Order: sequence, then C-alpha cells, then structure tokens
Amino acid sequence: MAAFVRSMARIATRASASAPRVVVRTRQAPAVMIARQYHAFRPTDSVLKSKKHAIMDDDDEELEAELAALEQEKRELEALEKGETLQDNSNSEDSSSSAASSQFQEKYDAILEKTQISTPVHQLPRHTALYHLLKTVTTADQAAALPELVQQWRQRKLPITPLISDKLIQAVCHTTKAQSPEIAIQLLGDREVYGLSPGQGTVRRVVRSFVRGVEDAVGAGNQELALEKLDGAFKTMALMPYYNLPADDFAVYSNLIRGSLALGSEEGQRRAEVTMDELLLINGEKEEPLTRKRAAEVVAAAEALHKVYEANGKQDKAEELNKAMAQWRKNL
Repeated sequence: MAAFVRSMARIATRASASAPRVVVRTRQAPAVMIARQYHAFRPTDSVLKSKKHAIMDDDDEELEAELAALEQEKRELEALEKGETLQDNSNSEDSSSSAASSQFQEKYDAILEKTQISTPVHQLPRHTALYHLLKTVTTADQAAALPELVQQWRQRKLPITPLISDKLIQAVCHTTKAQSPEIAIQLLGDREVYGLSPGQGTVRRVVRSFVRGVEDAVGAGNQELALEKLDGAFKTMALMPYYNLPADDFAVYSNLIRGSLALGSEEGQRRAEVTMDELLLINGEKEEPLTRKRAAEVVAAAEALHKVYEANGKQDKAEELNKAMAQWRKNL
C-alpha cells in the first residue's frame, strides 16, 4: 500500500512539472506619469506663500523659532569651542521697559509653574524655554530672580547645556541694565545646585564684567566698591579648576591686570605686578602661539603695567616685560 501511494505521488509531480507555465506581464505606468495626473491639484508657490501664516498653528510657529534657535546655537557652540563668545543683540534698548518686563515675567512664571515637583513629566517645559527666557532679561531684579528658577529647573533633571550656561551668564553680566556678575559667581559657585557647564568664553565674560565694574566704580569715586569688584574677578578665576578649565588663560590674566591697574592704588599695582609675574612664568611654558586677539589683550595690559614699572623705577621688571612684549607682538 505504501509503495502504491509513493507511485501516485511521483506521477502527480511529473504531471505538474511538465505543464506549460503562463507568465502574465503587466506594464506599470511610470511614476512621472502618475504624478502628472495630480499636478493640477497642487497649490502653486504663490498660494503657499500667501497661506503660510494662515495654515500655521502655534506649534508650527514655536517649531520655527526653535529651528532658528538651533541654528544660532550651532554657531555659538562653534564659537564656544574656540573659547570665544558671540555678541547677542536680542536685548535692544528700543523696546519699552514695561513691555520687556511683562514678557520676562510671563515666561518666568510659566517655567516656574511647570517645573514644580508636583508637575507630571509630560507637562515639563521644553528645553528651549530657558533659552528664550534669558533673551528677555533686562534688569538687575530679573537677573536676581534667575538662581531660584535655575535651581528648580535642575531639580527636575532638565538640562543646562554649555550654550545655556553661557547665555545665563551673559544675561546677568552683559545685559544693559542688569550687569550683576555677583549673581554669576553664585551660579558658578555651586555645581550641585545649579549644574552649569561653562566654557572658557563664559568665564571670560564674568571676569570682563567685574573689570568693567571696577572702572565704573572708580569713575564714580567709590573705591571700596571697586575693590569688591576686583575681588570678584579674582574669585572667578579661582573657579576655573572647579570646572576643569585650563587656568593659564591669557585673556583672564590680561583683564585681571587691567582691572588691578584701574583700581589706581598701591593694592591695585601690587596685584597687577603679582599677576604679571605669574603670567610670565606661564608664558615660558606655553608652546602654542597666541591668537591675534589674545596677543592684543596681553600687549595692552603689559604696556600699561610697563609704564607703572618705569614710574616706580623698577627697571629690571620693565626690561623683562619688554622681552615678553616683543614675543607677543609677533602674533599681532
């Protein structure tokens, strides 16, 4: 019986193999022809341009703003990697102070509310919300309110990138009416609470802001305030190892010397002299040449100190400084 079944199976297999195969080929229309059939239903470019804002909802507008911010972030990150910072002209003096204050308060309150401990994760603010808030800071009071917000932001594990760190420091140090580098010291002084990620350019911002404060205080005849500002500049430099940043920064040293000389006192001259002595030691160990901008800064500071050396009869130090200046001028 088994042999009979196997025989019948072989016969059926041979019959199916010998049967002619019929292949039906269908011609498919090219994609271009199909596309042309629907071309008449496409909106023209002029229609798209006229309807762009009509069909764009709030999310699309916010997305466009974020894309523009990302482009700006890319350029600024490239600058930060080089130790530089881009100037931000977003805080113009043309807008009224009341409107700017209202805009800041609205954004500030929204972020503060959405970063409460009780807020669900899916309702947390966008990561770009802090970036847009910082662009609206115009007063010292607004700058003073930022540490509380940043602390709450970090408690919800929201990120603070190097760019946001730089924007935050810029908002408190370089805004027209804020100029509160002391707040920058507070933010940079506690990594666990505020979680900033500053770069070389960010630290330079703070030092330059303190030095401007020294010059302004001296101009106003407030020597005590000028000394406090100078102390702040040196404290900022002391924070660089805290963030694993190289402390042999010629821009920082140059500004410290400039600020010390601006103090116009014996204490200021002493600090400038000690700072330059340390810079000359670093200069002897430095292998890479200075950039033109760094060289210009250090030469300007050295020339000012050289005049002080000559006025005080310190010829040995003046000659040593002359040799260093000759080397730095080669990079101009």
